[in-house]
Amino acid sequence: MQSLQDLLKEVDAILDSADTPEPTAAIATVPVSPIDRLLAGLQAHFGYTSFRKGQREIIEAILDGENVFAVFPTGHGKSLCYQLPALMLDGITVVISPLISLMKDQVDGLREQGIEAVSLINSALTWEEYQSELSRLQRNEIKLLYISPERLRSRRFLDILNAFPISLFVIDEAHCISQWGRDFRPAYLSLRDTLDVLQPRVIALFTATAPPDIQKDILNVLNIPTPRILTQGIDRPNLRLCVQPNKDEDEKYQQLERFLTNQRPHSLTASLGNLRTSPKNGIIYAGRRRETEEIADFLQQRGFRAGFYHAGLEPHERNRVQEAFFDDSDNGLDIVVATNAFGMGIDKPDIRYIIHWTLTGTLEEYCQEIGRAGRDGEDSFCVLFFCQDDRGLHEWFINENAPNTPFLIKLLRIIEGFRGIGEYRAIANEELEWMSGAKATKILLSLSYLEKLGFLKRWYNVPSQLSVRFHASWIEGMEPADAELRYLFRSLREIRSRTVLELSEATGLNPKAVMEQLAELQNDGYIQYWGQEDLLLIELLQDSELLGTLTDEQIEVGDYVRRKQSQIDQVIVYALEATCRTRVIRNYFGENVAEDYRCGTCDLCQDSRQ
Repeated sequence: MQSLQDLLKEVDAILDSADTPEPTAAIATVPVSPIDRLLAGLQAHFGYTSFRKGQREIIEAILDGENVFAVFPTGHGKSLCYQLPALMLDGITVVISPLISLMKDQVDGLREQGIEAVSLINSALTWEEYQSELSRLQRNEIKLLYISPERLRSRRFLDILNAFPISLFVIDEAHCISQWGRDFRPAYLSLRDTLDVLQPRVIALFTATAPPDIQKDILNVLNIPTPRILTQGIDRPNLRLCVQPNKDEDEKYQQLERFLTNQRPHSLTASLGNLRTSPKNGIIYAGRRRETEEIADFLQQRGFRAGFYHAGLEPHERNRVQEAFFDDSDNGLDIVVATNAFGMGIDKPDIRYIIHWTLTGTLEEYCQEIGRAGRDGEDSFCVLFFCQDDRGLHEWFINENAPNTPFLIKLLRIIEGFRGIGEYRAIANEELEWMSGAKATKILLSLSYLEKLGFLKRWYNVPSQLSVRFHASWIEGMEPADAELRYLFRSLREIRSRTVLELSEATGLNPKAVMEQLAELQNDGYIQYWGQEDLLLIELLQDSELLGTLTDEQIEVGDYVRRKQSQIDQVIVYALEATCRTRVIRNYFGENVAEDYRCGTCDLCQDSRQ
C-alpha cells in the first residue's frame, strides 16, 4: 500500500526531476502548489499530463472534504475523479457500482497501470477469494474497494468496513437511486442506511444523466448534506448531433439505407462534415422488440453484418450478440439493432454512430444512449429519425403503465393474500403480473407508489430455492459462536428443501433476518449459498383498507402522467429546435447557457454556416 506520505515523496521526485533551471540568489524558490501536486500525481499513476474539463475541480473539492454530485458526460473520465483522490487520501475509498462487469473493467484497468491497492468484492468470489480480500483489507493493502449495493445487506460486512476510516464513499451511476429514473435499482435505496452506519468523511455521486429534479430526488432518498453540484452536461464536441425528419416508417428505411451507404440528404451531409466513407460500427435503437428484428432483417438482406438485441431473448442469445458486436474479426457484427435493454456495460470505444429509430421517452435516456458513441475521441454521429407519430408510442406506454387508485388497492390486496411470514411476503414478479393482469413496468411503478406512501417496503430479491454447500473445514463439529447464527446453521443442516419461507418457519426469524444471517454465514466461511434471486421480498406496513380511504389527490396518481408527458415534451423540443441542439440538452441538465450559444457541431449550427 502506498501511504499519502509516500505518494507526496513520489510526486516531489517527479517535480524535482523536471527540466527547470536551478534558482539563483536573485530568484526566490517558489513552493510547489497543490495543483502541481495533482498534476504530478495524475502523471505518476495514470500517465496523463493534463486534466479534462471539470476533473480537477471535482478532485480538489473531494480532497477539501466537500460532498460532490458530479453530472459528467459518458466517456469524459469521471472514474479518474475518484480514483486519484482515493490514492491520495489516508483511508479507504468505497465505490458502489450497479454492474460487476463495470467494476471488473475498472479494477483490471487500474492493475494494468501498476496500481495494486484495489479490490473487488462481489458474489462471484469463492469463499477463499473473499477471505483473501478481507485479509488484504485488514493488512491495510487496499485503498480502493469496489462493491455492489447488494453486498451491503450484510450487517457484519458493514461492521468490518466500519473498522476502517472511510475517507470517500462513491456512488457511481447515481441515477439508479431515483425511482423516476429508467435504471432504478431497489438495492440502491439501502445506501441511505449504509451511509448512516459508515459515516464516511466525503460522499461523491457520479452520473452522466441527472437533471435538477432527478438530482433533488436522489438527495432526498439519501438524506445527505447538500453536496457541491458540478455539471458538465453533454458537451462532447466529437458527437455530431442531427435530427432527420421522416413522415413514416417507409421513409425511415430509405434514410437508413442512404446513411449506411453514404448517400445522404443535405441535412445529414451538413452534420456529418468530413465523413466520406460509410461508418462501420453502430447501434440502432428502436422502441419495440418487433422493430429491432425487422430492421435487422432489412439490413441483413442488404449485406450488412447486423443482429438484434432485446429483453425477450434468452440470456445466452443476448450474450452472443453482445460478444459478436465486440468482435472485430470477420465473424463479428458491425451493427446491433436494440431496445434500451442494450445499455450499461456497452463500452466499445469505436462506435461511430447511434441512430434512434424512434423518440426516447426522456432526454436522459437519449443522452445515455448517444454517450456510447465515440469514446475513443473520434467524430461519431448521433442521428434521430424524427416522426411526429412516434410520440403516440410513448403516450400508449404512459397510459398503459400509469397507476390509479383502484389498481393500487388491487395490487396491495394481492400481496396481502400471498402466503408469508408475519408481515413479509416473497413474491415472483410473474405471479403479480398474472394475478393483476398488468405488465411488469406498471407493477414496479405501483410498488414504488405504495412504498412512497408508506404501505410497504421492498427489501431486495431473494431466491425461490436455495442451494447450500457447507465449507469442508466446518463439517467436523465447528459451529458459529453467535447463538442466532448457530441456530440457522443447524437448521440448514437439517432441512433438505430450503426456501426462505421454510427457513423462516423453522427458525422463527423473519425472511429479512434469514437473508441477512445467510450472508453472515457465507461471509464467515461456514457456508456458500446460491440461487436465482427471483422473488421480491416485501414487508407490509399498512393495510389496503387504509389505502381505500385516501383520495386521488393524496395518492398523487396523476404525478406520473404529468412527469412523463413533460419528459416527452423535452425530447420533442430537442427534435424541433431551430438554433442549437446542444444548448437544449445543456439547459435541460441545469447548465446556464446563453440564448445565443452555438456548439458549432450539430446539424443546425452546421446549416447556419452554409
